[in-house]
Amino acid sequence: MTIAVAHSDSARGKAALRAGAEEALRRNQSLAVLQIVPGVDEPTKVDEKLKAEVAAQLTDFPDLQWEVLNAPEGFDTAEAILELAEDAGAELLVIGSRKRRPVGKLILGSVVQRVLLESHIPILVVKAS
Repeated sequence: MTIAVAHSDSARGKAALRAGAEEALRRNQSLAVLQIVPGVDEPTKVDEKLKAEVAAQLTDFPDLQWEVLNAPEGFDTAEAILELAEDAGAELLVIGSRKRRPVGKLILGSVVQRVLLESHIPILVVKAS
């Protein structure tokens, strides 16, 4: 099986990647790094620069088997994350979160909240330290 992690180039995305890698090693599983590509409606080829950035963040985990999967953001990031996790056959999804005020959540919604409510697999939510 696989541990999936929603990755982004942010503190919370990096915290999620690290937590996902630790969990994958703990469970002796591979890691699927899910990357959402903003501004496109069709899947794109995984960027080698992105793979190199992920590899640099995973240098502390030399025995970890991992791959990068991507999907277009389209109009629904939460749905894209859930579809990628399902496509990867993930048994756990790791996602980073940030603190938001209640009014911000009400007006803007929350990708993390939607993922939590709609996921059929367990989710580990982490915050950046």
